[in-house]
Amino acid sequence: MPFKSVCLGLSFGEVTPKPLEESGAAENYAIAFCALERAHLSVLIAAPIFRIPSAGFVPLAHAVVDEINAERRLRAEDAEKRITTAAATAGVTVEFQIVQQSYPATNNSLAVAARPSDIVIISRPTYGFSLDSDLISAMLFTSGRPVLVIPPYWDGGVEFDKIMIAWDGSARAARAVGDALPLLTRAQQIEILCVSPDASKSIAGADLAAHLSRHSKSVTVTELQTEHRDVAKTLRDHATMARASMLVMGAYAHPHLLQMVLGGVTSDMLTEAELPVLLSY
Repeated sequence: MPFKSVCLGLSFGEVTPKPLEESGAAENYAIAFCALERAHLSVLIAAPIFRIPSAGFVPLAHAVVDEINAERRLRAEDAEKRITTAAATAGVTVEFQIVQQSYPATNNSLAVAARPSDIVIISRPTYGFSLDSDLISAMLFTSGRPVLVIPPYWDGGVEFDKIMIAWDGSARAARAVGDALPLLTRAQQIEILCVSPDASKSIAGADLAAHLSRHSKSVTVTELQTEHRDVAKTLRDHATMARASMLVMGAYAHPHLLQMVLGGVTSDMLTEAELPVLLSY
């Protein structure tokens, strides 16, 4: 089944009044994706309100806060104008929703608004620690939709020639494969990556390969051994070397709070992956 309703999530939630320049890679990818799929694009823009307590702060501090909130709204409106023009040029129908509430309320509202869509496209934060990453978490855990995360400076276009699957046999990995199936059926090559930190253990991908071979002519299974138990780096290095156009994986093998404290494969991929990553939870 093709993707016909695509959601693009954008977040302008930095605390500084003069934020870093955004790349626009996710915007470009979403428009090109919709043009290819002949899909409708819904753009959900988070411009959360930054607040400080009323008591104990001088008027200057409140003026700075007002500047931050006004800047966020302006950037959201500029994005709407920019995407409207680009979508019209590409022949893509588009609609917008700008939400400016508290951080939790904004992210929750956008995640709920993304539910009546086939897929969510969102940008990976430009730097490791970013409040904008909260929108990715909200989409992953609350929207119920697969999330396609685009690196901030991705220039590889919308390609499905070589898709890799991070396979560990889990239910979430299986769900990710199912969510990505419309793209996997177009791939010229599918590579199933079975990564194990223990050289004596093997994660069999033969059953998945047999299943996908009914949808694609070229399916291979690669077993990778990690160095220093770094699964994410093993996946990233292999995908880069093989020039993959996308990686498909299940999100978070452990509770979210545990991942926030200890890190994890998904957390690392969300901060360092250099190719589009489709995640399902």
